[in-house]
Amino acid sequence: MRRTMAAEALLAAAAAGALYARTLAPGVGAGDRGELLLAAETLGVPHPPGYPLWTLLAHLAGNIPVGSLAWRVNALSALLVAIAAGLLYFTARRFGAGRFGSAVAAALFTISIPVWRVAVEAEVYGLAAVAFLGLVLAARNARAARSAGTRADALFFFTVGIAFLAHQTLAAPAIVLAAWVLRRRFAWTRLARGAAWLAAGLTPALIVPWRVAQGAALLWKERTPVEAFGDVFTRQAYGAVAQNPWRIDLFLGDLAGMAALMARGAGLLALALVAVALVAAGRRQGGRTLRLLGAPALAALSIPVALAAFLVFTPDAEHLAQVEPFLVPLAAIVALVAGAGAAWCVRRAPRPRMAFAAIAIAVVLTGMHHFAACDRSGFDLPERYGRDFLAAVPRGATLVVDGDNETFLAAYLIRHKGLRPDLTLIHRRGCVFGDANGLSTLPRAGWSARARAADLERIADPSRAVYFAAAPADLDMAGVRFRASGLVALALPPGTVPESSDAWTPPATWPRSADLLGGHPERYDFVTRKLAISYSDAAARSLLSRGDFASALPWFEDAARVGYDMPEAHWNVAVTAAAAGDPDRALDALLTARSLAPGRAESASRLALFLSSAGRHADAARWFERAFRSSPTAALAEDAARAWHLAGDPARAREWNDRAMTAGRVG
Repeated sequence: MRRTMAAEALLAAAAAGALYARTLAPGVGAGDRGELLLAAETLGVPHPPGYPLWTLLAHLAGNIPVGSLAWRVNALSALLVAIAAGLLYFTARRFGAGRFGSAVAAALFTISIPVWRVAVEAEVYGLAAVAFLGLVLAARNARAARSAGTRADALFFFTVGIAFLAHQTLAAPAIVLAAWVLRRRFAWTRLARGAAWLAAGLTPALIVPWRVAQGAALLWKERTPVEAFGDVFTRQAYGAVAQNPWRIDLFLGDLAGMAALMARGAGLLALALVAVALVAAGRRQGGRTLRLLGAPALAALSIPVALAAFLVFTPDAEHLAQVEPFLVPLAAIVALVAGAGAAWCVRRAPRPRMAFAAIAIAVVLTGMHHFAACDRSGFDLPERYGRDFLAAVPRGATLVVDGDNETFLAAYLIRHKGLRPDLTLIHRRGCVFGDANGLSTLPRAGWSARARAADLERIADPSRAVYFAAAPADLDMAGVRFRASGLVALALPPGTVPESSDAWTPPATWPRSADLLGGHPERYDFVTRKLAISYSDAAARSLLSRGDFASALPWFEDAARVGYDMPEAHWNVAVTAAAAGDPDRALDALLTARSLAPGRAESASRLALFLSSAGRHADAARWFERAFRSSPTAALAEDAARAWHLAGDPARAREWNDRAMTAGRVG
């Protein structure tokens, strides 16, 4: 029986692998993919937690003499997620879903958007999916009466250690499943043996200090071997975990945002089948499968709960895009429950064959719908951007990079492809190109100040031409001025006034951001769209520096079409439209930005400034008040008081002056 199930699982994995091979990205992707490719090539240490297990597998894949390095490591992602699809089929069969229900579960998992996207580019989340399903199967094995015992316990706890190294978010489901396993026969000796096997599962983490001691070609930060080993478990070099002070509204907003992500990624069919399964379970008709899935479902749900509780992130498009791949284990549970729902529908339908055919057709249609959002075959924008970015810098110059797109694409193209060896590259807040800013002795909290001081010293040197991928706000506040030059900007020493006649002019062939994405930006992830926006944004800012607001506005509008969920893109449209004499367009853009980021004070304060400039001081005051509620600073309270004074309401003005004084004392 198990051999038959294993053979069927292999068929499911092969089908998923064929789909992913058809849609596989041919080259480097956006974000941190360039870093991961270099880590695979050199057996280096990427950003914390260092991903030692994935890096080892990717290094092995990168040495297979087939295709390019990027294609080989991308193919590893496809292989790992295909294995996860096979494991999911096997899991569904072990939990009693039957052949059809298991096939539907594996298919829905394979074509889920979050899963499909991580399967076609270099990513660590395919390994996390395999580890999570391995945890579920090992936990089931350790719980079952027929297979429980010392050997099953050893396998489960060893898998717990492996899962943590695959991705740290699996710590939460590992704890839940460990409690489920130990609850059946708790004993201190059993727990002690489990801890020993868990430690054995963590031994691949020793790769990190070993490679640091050897001086690997890629180190995200130069640290001692002991510190690097600690980063695997603590992520100390990556800064604080919590991004905001803990608030119940942020916690609930994060959960709601992640639920919406899962709903969009799974598709209507999966949601409908999950609803059917839950209704059947409520009527005690759900059967054995759903009862057995209770603990694994709680384990998967612990991931979004832990993310919301510990990260406390702002639930906007950017942060939700960052956590979307973490939810791949949850996508697996959604698929398993949907598979149980499909099996129940066929079992209970008056005409089982018609139900079977209808669900199968719906699965195919869902896959066709998701195909456009996940197909990356022939997609070369990240490499094109990296080449254009480097080509904008003159020979022998110094280039300072900070964001993931610029840093890791530059590193990949220079180190692996051999482009622009004449440039001096500096990683502003990291050590990808060596520790030029002396960060290795500092905690992450001190990196910005050290980087600013080092940058000011370089810019003041008349013998150096220093370019930045993007003008840092802290340098702008320090008086540094920047002159655009394509996708980079030349830094001018404080006190220098850039001449408008020297401004870069986009050539006639300069592409629009929307065209780079085939006119369908909604098909691409946030990081890729952010990269594409750079083109229209660069053209718009060069025209803006010349005072040509009317010509800059269409470029900013194109950037906003690609960044439809980015408030910053709409703020740029609003400011430029107002300067170009189109107040209606400016107001529309401000309201769009406000709807995208209702919790951000900047959205409300920008709208207030616009209303104040239009003479609507009372409305402006109310929006300043809303901004203050989001961010209670003295400056916003003073703005509200000033607006109420201009509106002819001295009582409200005094009230907000008092609040400004109170906020100033608290600050």
